[in-house]
Amino acid sequence: MKIEEKEKNEISVYVDNIDDLWYLKNVIRSGDLIFGTVFRKEERSEDMQRAKKTTRKRMRLGIRVEKVEFQEFSDRLRIMGKIEHGPEDVLGAYQTINLSIGDEISIIKENWSREERELLKEAVENSQRPKVFFLGLEHGLATIAALRAYGIQEIASIRKRGDEDDEFFGEVLAALKSIRSDEYPLIILGPGFYKDNFVKFAGKELKNYSVLQASHGDMRGIHEVLKSSLHKLLKDSRIAMEEQLVDKLLEEIKKEGMYAYGPSHVEKYLNMGAVEILLVTDRNYRKYEKLLKLAQETNAKVHIISTSHEKGKILESLGGVAALLRFR
Repeated sequence: MKIEEKEKNEISVYVDNIDDLWYLKNVIRSGDLIFGTVFRKEERSEDMQRAKKTTRKRMRLGIRVEKVEFQEFSDRLRIMGKIEHGPEDVLGAYQTINLSIGDEISIIKENWSREERELLKEAVENSQRPKVFFLGLEHGLATIAALRAYGIQEIASIRKRGDEDDEFFGEVLAALKSIRSDEYPLIILGPGFYKDNFVKFAGKELKNYSVLQASHGDMRGIHEVLKSSLHKLLKDSRIAMEEQLVDKLLEEIKKEGMYAYGPSHVEKYLNMGAVEILLVTDRNYRKYEKLLKLAQETNAKVHIISTSHEKGKILESLGGVAALLRFR
């Protein structure tokens, strides 16, 4: 993501990758004013045939946001609202801005919160990190996935059709090369020596990779490697950090230690200034704005946890909000 601060609480955002869409889903809220480019349908009469012809006209509009939708692992963010700025004949009409990689929008808020600015800053830093790809291999099965800010995205699953490993390995290598360029690190994982046979087959066509042992060569193995954080690239990832924080929370719950969960319980400790780290799921980020404000007032750190992975779902089951405490 690239951002540019402008006057009157306006920030211009350029979308670099799919992760940026997840960040923007958590930054853009109902009531914000968004300027973006759309193609809007226009109907005009044909004098000769007395029929209406529909065309699509490119225009830049400003909409007052009412709803934001982002499907996990999709490549588009849908921002819906009523047009407030644009040609007179479309003012007051409803419009959807479909935001994808390579698009630019401007966001105007009455007030930018600390959490929203930190999310944009993190998105910029995330764009500068190398994207990590995974190739899981076990006999007759290959799984290709990518590490995103919000979780692991499965990109392809390839099954062996014939008897020859070389034919299968060739298909896997071709798929990998079509998805990933050599600048992005690749982690090859799986049980036994099957993955090593693939590496030997690929030879010099395979670059910028490392090989790790895992119990499985599918998504289970990828999550196993991510959880163990054996690789430096994974230790620095957002999802690894999120899982570590939720694990710390579960550890404190197990030993009846320094924790709180659920909105009323957490609010009690925030009012006491006892919260060191506040954890909120992305599904409840807007719902608990009062708690976020209290966290800011008491210098508690805030982490928004994605519900696209297992630990995020656990936090959601605890009410979507929890805290690690400074004291009881």
